[in-house]
Amino acid sequence: MLFFAPDLYEEMDWSKTPDSLEQELHRIFPKWKKGTKYTDKLMKVPLKSSKEQWVLVHVEVQADEDNDFSKRMFQYFYRIFDKYNKNIYAIALLADPTYTFKPTAYEYQFHGTHLTYAYNAYKFLDQDEEKLLQSDNPFAYVVLAGIYMQKSRNDADKRYQFKRRLFELLLQDPEKNAREYVHSLLYFIDYVLQIPEDMSKKLQEEVKPMIGKEANDMDKTKHPDPPTLKPLLDELRQEGKELGRREGIAEGQRERTKEIAVAMLKEGIPIESIMKVTGLNDEELSEIKSRM
Repeated sequence: MLFFAPDLYEEMDWSKTPDSLEQELHRIFPKWKKGTKYTDKLMKVPLKSSKEQWVLVHVEVQADEDNDFSKRMFQYFYRIFDKYNKNIYAIALLADPTYTFKPTAYEYQFHGTHLTYAYNAYKFLDQDEEKLLQSDNPFAYVVLAGIYMQKSRNDADKRYQFKRRLFELLLQDPEKNAREYVHSLLYFIDYVLQIPEDMSKKLQEEVKPMIGKEANDMDKTKHPDPPTLKPLLDELRQEGKELGRREGIAEGQRERTKEIAVAMLKEGIPIESIMKVTGLNDEELSEIKSRM
């Protein structure tokens, strides 16, 4: 909402969790035809101005050119409005590959009866890629993934380059991109920009140096691992656990060595002998003595 409707975003009460009305939407609007599935979302979001005031957010994602799209947007509107009688914010995310497909309104005329229903529309292919790359809003990566998907529909090499670019941007500076979103964004990009298996393995090797400790951070999220990165993440997490185990053993051995040094100091054994037996240096023994 901050990305698409910043003014409305400021009016919403984000201290309360929005309610999904997606199932309700499917009940009041049956599918157009058997086997057809539309991507749509209907959310109920409270406003700051009043405890009883809220707005319905209707998001429609359109991936193909459809001459009936505006009519369907209008039908969504009047059925939702009829059921809830609340303010509705509607936006169509046009993620299709056709530059000329830019529906923004539904017009109806019949012998003096005239209706115009206009809605918000966001055309992915019209967006400036450099501005999206400079955006501080992590949702810009979702839009970029949609743009790159269309620009590489029939070119696996180009899709690989796009995917690698987005992965690198997210992994190189997770703080800039809001760490809590990185995992889900990687998963989304991985799903949208699918590449052949041999390219996926190549991508794993190229991004491995960038992940590092991020592997353990991602393990703490509720999101599933991106399929392309899952083997790599599993490997890095196992390496981290093994390293932690070895460090734990080494730390235990070092503490035991210090205990032996303490006992030998108490017995008045010369420093040189203690250093020879324990392997501790003069500085370390001095610290132990000061603690005693």
